[in-house]
Amino acid sequence: MRWARRREKAKKTEYTYLSAFVNIARAMNSSLELQEVLRQIVKSTCETTGSKGCTLMLLNEGGTQLEVESSYGLSDQYVRKGPLSADKSIFDTLKGKPVIIEDAASDPRVQYPLEAKQEGIASIVSLPIILRETVIGVLRLYTAVPCKFAEDDIDFLSAIAMQSGLAIENAKMYEHVKRDPKGRTASSSIGE
Repeated sequence: MRWARRREKAKKTEYTYLSAFVNIARAMNSSLELQEVLRQIVKSTCETTGSKGCTLMLLNEGGTQLEVESSYGLSDQYVRKGPLSADKSIFDTLKGKPVIIEDAASDPRVQYPLEAKQEGIASIVSLPIILRETVIGVLRLYTAVPCKFAEDDIDFLSAIAMQSGLAIENAKMYEHVKRDPKGRTASSSIGE
């Protein structure tokens, strides 16, 4: 009997994740305008997960800094707290690994722990946004209470980050085509 209840609970959790993923993907794909796509990613991810806030950051051309492209649920003061060095700001994410920070105020991987504490951030989940096997940025969720994340949670959030990479690529390709509808300068690179 216990096994049957556990199996039912697992099915319900899988359905919840799938339903949430479909809703987030639908929001991401509701526009091809890059800024709107980015806004939808952070807004729908934050609202679906019940997080305090969410940011989407992309690496600059030199790969030395993360630039906040969109945020939701966080103050402007926190979002603009200072430059985010790629080698200091939860660096392992840029190696393609999800990173969980259970205590943002004391973890040495957090570049701005005092500002995180002042913002009321307790925990951070940092996920790589990967496109064609290359990390192009990070998706970060911030919680107001300390959280421990299960493997299912990380798998779900990683799927959102992967889908974000595709949505960003589509939006950039659309903007490229809008600039040159005849494709005279079409390139396989979307980073232009």
